[in-house]
Amino acid sequence: MFKKIMSLFKSQPELANSITASAPPMSATIPSRTRMARSRRKTEGDWTQQPEEPSTVEQLYRLPSAYKCLHDVLVTNPKSRSGYSQIDHVVIGPRGIFVIETRNLTTGEIRGGRREANWTVSSSRIKMYNPLMQHRGHVEAIQAHLGDYKRVRLISMVTFTNRCRISVDPAVRYVQSDELIIYDHELVETILRKTEKLESEVPETVYKEQDIQAIYEMLSSANSTDSQIRAEHMEKAKGIK
Repeated sequence: MFKKIMSLFKSQPELANSITASAPPMSATIPSRTRMARSRRKTEGDWTQQPEEPSTVEQLYRLPSAYKCLHDVLVTNPKSRSGYSQIDHVVIGPRGIFVIETRNLTTGEIRGGRREANWTVSSSRIKMYNPLMQHRGHVEAIQAHLGDYKRVRLISMVTFTNRCRISVDPAVRYVQSDELIIYDHELVETILRKTEKLESEVPETVYKEQDIQAIYEMLSSANSTDSQIRAEHMEKAKGIK
């Protein structure tokens, strides 16, 4: 009897290997660029792999091919104290341009109104400057570099992680607005829904593939990749904060 019990324990690794071998590849359900985080389980002392939430860049890869994306864009802005504006992500679509800022706040309840200069975070005594107001400068900086496409519709989006709670003016939580506060996991869905909304509002305004490519190249040319300029901007930005 004891030998039979021991043989069952010895068969477990083989069983585990067979399950692993038959499991579908991770890329079938999660973007191939998604990183895997290792965490140690204290009770058992072994290592397990847990998927991290997709980054904003990884999420934007899920958009249809009609959309073009730029990331970490640094463009000149004479209204900024540093002389530049740094934008996290720009998405160029068939109905408009989405200018996106990501906030990495991971805890607390965010409260504030659309026209209030300062918002509050329950997990901190420090007030947060209204991110929509702050982001308007970024949107204007992008618009200033659009050349003949300055009349294109620009949508301002600020994302927060779903580990915090958004309790702000409801008007900026719906796609009717051109200024949006959303959770990061809502990003792609919100872009697609906003595009549909714009299509129903102004069906005659549509940007073709060549228009989207022209805007993409225009903003790519305006984007400064000089490491020294970027370092100086970061240093000045810290001082402003």
